Amino acid sequence: MNRFQTFSAAALVAACLAPAAHADDKLTIGIVTFSTSDVDTNQMVDTMTKEAQSKGWTVETLNANGDPSQAITSIKQLTTKKVNAIIVTVFDSTGLAAGLQAAADAKIPVLSAGGGMADGIALSASTGAAPPLIDLMLKDVGDTGTLLDLTYHPGIPCRERADAFDAAVKAKPGLKATSHEISIPGAAESSQAATSAWLAANADAKGPFAIFNCYDDNAMGAIAALKQNGRSDVKVYSFNATAPAVQAVKDGTMTATLGVDLTSAGKMLVEQIPDILAAGDKWQPKSFVPGYTLVTKDNVDQFMKDNPQ
Repeated sequence: MNRFQTFSAAALVAACLAPAAHADDKLTIGIVTFSTSDVDTNQMVDTMTKEAQSKGWTVETLNANGDPSQAITSIKQLTTKKVNAIIVTVFDSTGLAAGLQAAADAKIPVLSAGGGMADGIALSASTGAAPPLIDLMLKDVGDTGTLLDLTYHPGIPCRERADAFDAAVKAKPGLKATSHEISIPGAAESSQAATSAWLAANADAKGPFAIFNCYDDNAMGAIAALKQNGRSDVKVYSFNATAPAVQAVKDGTMTATLGVDLTSAGKMLVEQIPDILAAGDKWQPKSFVPGYTLVTKDNVDQFMKDNPQ
């Protein structure tokens, strides 16, 4: 039996409408950010910070620079400072056991923005959202083709997306796929280099061609390599719907980007902290799935109108 419950965002709101005993307290929360070079994570951290500060809370943010060991150290530092709650972004929760145990020993709840559930996680926003983009890529490419997957396994959203990609490719023997682990920091640069190498290695390969990216920051590096090599026949798929990626969809250099509603997810995590504190040991760990929008050439103009950046 699954020890963790999964809800839609709407269901989570409905389940947690009761007033919390800590709702009016002046809390201090700590945020462990995955990397300050990650545009989308920065957006989510900004949202959570503003939401907390609007409640009169104090926020302390530590940058783990994409390193799980630094994330563990950051959790322990925040625990020592006796914050009321900790939010960790992106890092795979199952790899943070030492930090989560330190927080649990101090009775400090830990929430995850995209890192998945694990022992010691009170609430998690699941942000992988791979299936819709995988389905579109397979529809566009068909049963045969040459693909590149640019991924980053230390980040659980990227791992979930890579797992979905691997499963899709395994089900279609006609697809020839290459996977490359990008570097963070340096996502765009490492993706540009990997894409150029992939193009050279597959100079005689038959299309269609496609690149499946972990997120928009690294996808922009892939697009740079395609431009550098004069290739306009390679479809590019990515996640997060950042402003540069949406513009790339409009320009025709990116096929699609899937944007998870990280703003609402960030607010949801912060809003649940008083309920988690009030429930104490009676709180039941759970996760929720935010909404998403798949941006393609068909809706990019409307998306840009609705989401000015």
